[in-house]
Amino acid sequence: MHQRRSKRTPRERGHSQWLQRAGKLMKVTMIKTFTFRSLYALSGFAILVVFFLLGSWLHRLGIPIPGGVLGLMFFYLSMSTGLVKLKWVEGMAGLMLRHMVLLFVPLTVGLMDMGELLSKQAVAITASLLVSLVAVLVTTGLLGRWLLPYDSTTANDGTEASR
Repeated sequence: MHQRRSKRTPRERGHSQWLQRAGKLMKVTMIKTFTFRSLYALSGFAILVVFFLLGSWLHRLGIPIPGGVLGLMFFYLSMSTGLVKLKWVEGMAGLMLRHMVLLFVPLTVGLMDMGELLSKQAVAITASLLVSLVAVLVTTGLLGRWLLPYDSTTANDGTEASR
């Protein structure tokens, strides 16, 4: 059988060529944008890693604070003083926060491997977890009460007092 080709007008052919060019241009733009964003994200990751390694190095020198906490303190100080801009790290920090669950997988696997030890120490572990939970709750409540001003316009039941 003879297949019949559809005849397109020159205008239709020009339209399809325009679409092809626009598609190529979009691909190039997306590649450039992806490359720029990925480099920006990698620079943010590098900044975060440098502060972590700085804290770990100081901890190894003898400072009795965990390296991650020291790095976080230096990161906070550098953000407060303006040495590190928020826009430099917020993309990677957001990505890491969105995928934080994946960071706990090695910890969970390690705990599964230590099942026998954990079962022997279950009472001590549970007691320390409960004591620390109560300590955090009480500390947070007291700090909240101390730092947040009391609003005298609200009644004890939570409704607004008449003015």
